Amino acid sequence: MSSEDKDFKGRCMYCNTNVGRDKVKTCGRCRLVRYCSKECQVASWKTHKLRCNQNLRESLASDPASNALNTALSKWINAWRDDLHNWAIRAMDLANSPPDRLATHCFVIEIERRPNPPSASQFFRMHGGGVETRASFIARLEEINEASEETVACVNERRGTDTAQIIILCEDLIRFLWFSLRDGGASLRNRDSAMSRALAEKWQQGMIGAIETGRPRASKTHLNGAAIKVIGPPPV
Repeated sequence: MSSEDKDFKGRCMYCNTNVGRDKVKTCGRCRLVRYCSKECQVASWKTHKLRCNQNLRESLASDPASNALNTALSKWINAWRDDLHNWAIRAMDLANSPPDRLATHCFVIEIERRPNPPSASQFFRMHGGGVETRASFIARLEEINEASEETVACVNERRGTDTAQIIILCEDLIRFLWFSLRDGGASLRNRDSAMSRALAEKWQQGMIGAIETGRPRASKTHLNGAAIKVIGPPPV
């Protein structure tokens, strides 16, 4: 990962493209979110307007602990972004699912700060997650009185049947990520069904283990295990 890719302040909040902090444009109202283009800013405004105000920035500034957690989470997401995408598409099992699965479901993970983390890469640990319908996730938020207008709007934001949504719950914070599938998801939907099912099995344990080690690329162990289950071990 290049130094530019590691800089989360150079990443567009809407399309996730990292164009570098000297090229992104910061929202002039809240000064908290960044966009790579006017088009992304306009597309994001439907949900961002629900929380875009100067008071939000002032609130973070007056609460150093929340601000520190918010910054740490942004850095962690930036480091794990590619692997979050990989885990999400494995868990979705697209080869054995209806064509509209990405439009109706979201990939949710729950993380928390680790007490006395041994390194920056191990700042968080994962304690749960799953693939849920958007309706069931909103119902879960309503049960704990966390279904704000902004949150519900973000959960219900659909970007077609070829864009996956990742929702990250971290203590009292919630983050949303979207990513479009290469080739419109055709290669994933046409993948061998047995392989797709094997990848979708036990993904949670594999992802928890990868995050525990603080090594994003540890997710390859899960991929290799699924391949061995379907096609057998390599010849000696």
